[in-house]
Amino acid sequence: MDARHKILSSATKLFSKQGYATTSLAQVAKEAHVSKALIFWHFASKEDLFRTSLTESLAPYSIDVLEALSGLGEFEQIGKLIDVYFEFVSQNVYSVRFLLSLVVREEKNLDDVLERTTELFRVYRNLLADILQAGRAKGVFRASVAPEADATLIMATLNGILVQGFAASSLQADPKPLLEHMKIGLAERLLARSA
Repeated sequence: MDARHKILSSATKLFSKQGYATTSLAQVAKEAHVSKALIFWHFASKEDLFRTSLTESLAPYSIDVLEALSGLGEFEQIGKLIDVYFEFVSQNVYSVRFLLSLVVREEKNLDDVLERTTELFRVYRNLLADILQAGRAKGVFRASVAPEADATLIMATLNGILVQGFAASSLQADPKPLLEHMKIGLAERLLARSA
């Protein structure tokens, strides 16, 4: 791992645990096992290090799911979206924790960060709403399905399960059983009786 990457990784870890204000460059240098001067070689200031850390944490926040959904029925598409979303969060858990910690700490000047991080939520919610609408129109889903509201509830439930899973201090809070239970509940709630 090169020095710049070590510095960024250490800074991200410390900013997520302690916040921007209470993280010093001396702490970052100690955590990364580099000199403070080397930090200034790569970054103009603490603010520059923080912004670069944020930018790199946001890099994975896009998922292309259309190919994964092709050929699947509407209910299977919803299940696949849940699985892909879970896999994405699992693979990027450190980044998600970092961003959530910034929001919880009410760090200043996060508008651009919040915009980017909520984009994934919006894309998924809109895709779910489109699938729910199509399934309702085909009679796969109940007529009582409200695509926008149900899509938002699915995302809120999914995010709650995932936050509970990766915020836990032990592996005992494995979210997979809850995700499977969620899918069963969705089948009962969404599917038309004849489907």
